[in-house]
Amino acid sequence: MRKKEPLSVDVTWRYPLPMPMPHQPVCATELEAIDQLARLPHKPNIFLWTDDKRRCPKGWGFIASVRQGVPPEGVEAELKAWAKQYPKAWLSVDLRDGVIPPSSSTPLNDLLASLNRPIIVLVSHSPEHEDWPQWVLPE
Repeated sequence: MRKKEPLSVDVTWRYPLPMPMPHQPVCATELEAIDQLARLPHKPNIFLWTDDKRRCPKGWGFIASVRQGVPPEGVEAELKAWAKQYPKAWLSVDLRDGVIPPSSSTPLNDLLASLNRPIIVLVSHSPEHEDWPQWVLPE
């Protein structure tokens, strides 16, 4: 028999992921990401896709997520060129409050899922985020 009342669905992810995996981005605040990366046995080469180089934590590379006069297709092409140049690097995407979101012609979720690498989405409040599970390494 079919259930007629609507299912109750939480808007946020119920369980965190222990590691970012290719095709499944995770989210974290900047401090959470720095803490989690410091706990890894081998620190990965990580780049931040953001609107201003000054937003990059120490030791992280920079990829411009918006450029004046460059259409979304161009920004997306730069990201894909970076992905070919650094096949083992991790990507962090800056979606914190006050940051201009990345400019791309492909929907962001689809673009991130298509990249075959670990991706950390930097957000202002990770437990409340709807689109990606929170990154929490096991103790």
